[in-house]
Amino acid sequence: MKRKFADALVDAQGRSEFVIVVVADIRGFSRFSTVNESPNIAMYIKRFYLQLINQYFKTANFVKPTGDGLLMTFQYNEANLLKVSETVINACLNCLNGFSTICKNDPMINFETPHAIGFGIARGIACCLYSGEEILDYSGHLLNLASRLNDLARPSGIVIDGGFLESVIPDPSRKLFKEQRVYVRSIAEESPISIYYLDKYVQISTQALSPLVGDNWQTIEERLTANQLRKMGSLIFELPQPAKAAEKVTVTMLVPERGSRGLDTIINFKNFTYSAEGPKAIVKLNIEKARELIEDGRPVTFKINFVPNTSFRS
Repeated sequence: MKRKFADALVDAQGRSEFVIVVVADIRGFSRFSTVNESPNIAMYIKRFYLQLINQYFKTANFVKPTGDGLLMTFQYNEANLLKVSETVINACLNCLNGFSTICKNDPMINFETPHAIGFGIARGIACCLYSGEEILDYSGHLLNLASRLNDLARPSGIVIDGGFLESVIPDPSRKLFKEQRVYVRSIAEESPISIYYLDKYVQISTQALSPLVGDNWQTIEERLTANQLRKMGSLIFELPQPAKAAEKVTVTMLVPERGSRGLDTIINFKNFTYSAEGPKAIVKLNIEKARELIEDGRPVTFKINFVPNTSFRS
């Protein structure tokens, strides 16, 4: 394969193309890979790739593995844009809904596998590297954007770039998506961009709602069980130093699903107060709501995210 690729590069050229880029990524794969032997992991990845290529995304003109996911492109023009968009988004929705059983009838998969997937979608112009009739690769801002949007599609779901345009999302599916303005690392750090996200699945992180330039976010966390939470009226965290401002403090609660799927339900916690006096800074949580959301024996993780006040000196 290396020799074939090197030979193709000799006569390779570049051209610009209109493409829809889809980046798919398995959720919970890291945890899955720590509890399975290498042959099982390799077999699952192989079957996963085959299912996506042969069952869900048959019309992709280019596919590239990304370790625990796939990057796929779909060419379009002014005559077929709406049709290509409908095909791609419907494929993502169908794969998302059927992913938990994607290997159910596969005789080689006799072990538990991840149950969720995330998709990042963007469209526009990308640079296509080709040799003869063979596409060697795609590059450009669009691919990076789709990858960053995939990072937002957690714990699972679909996130679409606002530049895709709502009118290009298939009409029956539009009502499933909500619009949100977000900040994206290396893409939109000072000024937010618009996205459309699948409301039923995606939980936008609070950090994606604040500018990223100049803010060095830090995180402290604590893992507690339901039994521990019942004994507490409130939960208090002392920050290692004061925050830059009260609005630079966010609290996230991660509630794990049952089994070994490796997924967390992400809840942006609202019932908290921040106070600071001198070097002491406190985040106090009202955990009554938290107790209602978890079950006996299931630990939850509280994450306090904050931007330190670097001008403070103890």
